[in-house]
Amino acid sequence: MKELIWYILVYSFLGYVLEVAYSKAVHGHGRGRKCLLLLPLCPVYGVGAVAIAAFAGANPTPLWVMGVGLVVATTVELLFGLYYKYVLGVTFWDYSQIRGNVGGMVCLPFSLAWSGLALGLVYTVHPFVKICVSVLPSAFTVPAWIILGADCLISSIALKREKNTMVLQWYR
Repeated sequence: MKELIWYILVYSFLGYVLEVAYSKAVHGHGRGRKCLLLLPLCPVYGVGAVAIAAFAGANPTPLWVMGVGLVVATTVELLFGLYYKYVLGVTFWDYSQIRGNVGGMVCLPFSLAWSGLALGLVYTVHPFVKICVSVLPSAFTVPAWIILGADCLISSIALKREKNTMVLQWYR
């Protein structure tokens, strides 16, 4: 399934861009939460977007897409949060100050935001990305998996060793 790696990469990169834009808008600086050591990616977005697109199905209604976006994105965010916290010993986000949070890893306001973003993903972004990905040569698929896998492994080792997300910001 050559498309899977490209969807994960594209949506992880778009998630990183969204993080930078959110950081700029809310905090006044453009430092997003880079989750890998080398690549400017946030895999939680890649996995979440792929899962939303898969669960939305063909010709979904907007209400279905919003429901899928809310449940699937919140579940993926929770699973990644648990992995980061309990396996690697770090946290990339903390919603504990927001009402309706669960363990500081998910919260109602962001779950509702994912619900809305799912509409844009399913009806606008994913159809365009599908077209772009369909023309990529299959020869790039295995190297892409290797590069992403290596960065995920190296990043996980660094995070587990240092117990600090700043270890990923080698460029500082």
